[in-house]
Amino acid sequence: MEVRQYIEPHFNRRGVAIIISLDVQWAFVSAWWPAILQKLRDIKCPRNLYYLAQDYLKERKAVMTLNNISTGKNITKGCPQESCCGPGLWNIQYDSLLNLQYKNYTRVVAFAHDLLVLIRAESIGEAENIANIEMSKIANWASDNKI
Repeated sequence: MEVRQYIEPHFNRRGVAIIISLDVQWAFVSAWWPAILQKLRDIKCPRNLYYLAQDYLKERKAVMTLNNISTGKNITKGCPQESCCGPGLWNIQYDSLLNLQYKNYTRVVAFAHDLLVLIRAESIGEAENIANIEMSKIANWASDNKI
């Protein structure tokens, strides 16, 4: 509904719109803990909740055993989708994507790990230019957040 409400009035004025649909592959597996903790600090999360999240993510290790030989690696990413905390931790990280400084004629809509980028413009060239700028911001966010 939000997509229609944003785009339809612009079409009625003979404007141009671009809708870009993005699917973050392995979103919950990609949730990067340092970015989540930084976001919690940025929003001034109450200390007790911050420390709870920090403790939950601390000293996690993936271990593989084969023929009685075990090897392990410390991990700093991932929130099981079926876990109680996984979707919430992903949303904390994903929120920083939604709050990027987009152009006035851009709106982003997220659901789970999908993202729609809605762009309105007066011409095709202007819409393409805005789309390129916004996609560059999103690519930089993905790189900065190890996604």
